[in-house]
Amino acid sequence: MDRAAQKQAAQTEKLIKDPTVPVSLQPVRQETLTDTLEINGELTTSADVTVGARVAGKLIAVYVHDGDRVAAGKLIAEQDTSMARSQVQQAQGQVSAARAALAQAMTNAQIGPQRSAAGVATAEAQLRSAKAQLAKARAGARSEEIAQAKSQVNAAKSALETARKERDRARVLFEQGAVSQQRLDGAENAYQSALSNYEAALENLRMVQNWTRPEDLQSAEEQVRQAEESLRNAKAEQKLDTLLDQQVQAARANLRSAEAQLAMARQAVADAQIRSPFAGRVFGKPVQAGAYLNPGSPVARIVGENGVYFEGEAPESLVPSLRVGDPVKVTLDAVGGKSAAGRIVSVSPTSTEVARVYRVRIAIDGAPEGARAGMFARGEITLRSVEQASVIPQAAIVTAEGKSYVFTVAGGKAKRLPVKPGLRKDGLVQVDGLSVGQEIVVDGALDLSEGVQVRVQEAKKQARASGLEFGAGG
Repeated sequence: MDRAAQKQAAQTEKLIKDPTVPVSLQPVRQETLTDTLEINGELTTSADVTVGARVAGKLIAVYVHDGDRVAAGKLIAEQDTSMARSQVQQAQGQVSAARAALAQAMTNAQIGPQRSAAGVATAEAQLRSAKAQLAKARAGARSEEIAQAKSQVNAAKSALETARKERDRARVLFEQGAVSQQRLDGAENAYQSALSNYEAALENLRMVQNWTRPEDLQSAEEQVRQAEESLRNAKAEQKLDTLLDQQVQAARANLRSAEAQLAMARQAVADAQIRSPFAGRVFGKPVQAGAYLNPGSPVARIVGENGVYFEGEAPESLVPSLRVGDPVKVTLDAVGGKSAAGRIVSVSPTSTEVARVYRVRIAIDGAPEGARAGMFARGEITLRSVEQASVIPQAAIVTAEGKSYVFTVAGGKAKRLPVKPGLRKDGLVQVDGLSVGQEIVVDGALDLSEGVQVRVQEAKKQARASGLEFGAGG
């Protein structure tokens, strides 16, 4: 018989002689148990974009390199803008001209009605004057004027007769030597003056009697027609005042069009300046200066440092326990095992066809320094947590006929107590049906049955030997 068989026989003989079962006890503890799920994934970011050219043109400058940190809106490259800037200057000139035209149109709209109203008033006054002259020409001289003219003729005739008699008498006396030649000349001059006055009076009488000549009447009528035409023209120009407002509106439309052209020209300059859409880092080598770019041609890839997240996989059995917003502890081994807080932002509505797992996206709030897209990450998701749970080692539970039990010692004998296991974590089990501090069998429970004699051994020593001490089973 070998030594092993001899040892087994000795132990059997010992048990027969001493039927008590050695056990160790531990009290029921109260702790907080947390059930977690660990998932692995790769860091990525929602802000990852390849910045491209918006217009065609030659790339004249690139201001960033691979790995450079860039701020939102930073100029990273620039295309040739000489033509676009020339168009800006031209458009600015058109805007200035359109503004001047609008100012002139507004001035015309303000003073035009005043000018046209004054023109109409002047034309009406001229027409009234022309009509009055025509009426006067058609009416002829008044009887008082004719009588006055006849009286002037009679007076002039009487003065002429007196002057003639005085001349004849002075001539007789001169011939007789009674008067001088000077006296005769004076009488002759007086006669000639009286004759001239008489003829003038006769002419004036004839004019009064024949007041308006046909040609004078025609001239007065023509002046009336010209005055009426001037009035019609003035009123026609006044009607055009309504067009002045339309000219203002047209000038405003031209100004808006010029301003739109200027905005387009300025936008062309801005489009040639390629900027980072958000803060991040340049990933990869940008396009070199000198290249000709078409609209959409890639220039540089920018990976944002905010909005970092990673995706892991969860088994379908645990998906119902996951909720959007649940906290997650994220650990990055690549940056020295630093951790950051995260939260679930989405759970894929469908699983993979092979492994039946679901993708879980976890956002990271404040990624550790040095974290970059592509790094490996581990996420610990808290599925549930039980505060002040009554916990015992997993090894203390015995299962029989689908039910769970633990043993305690009463009067040196084993006593079986039913329990309801709950949350399990690191070798500990949450149970209902036991009191905190109540001692239970943690070593030797599998060898017990109701009423079996037991022998309690030193708990700590036995627990260390069996690895069943609280916290050792994890």
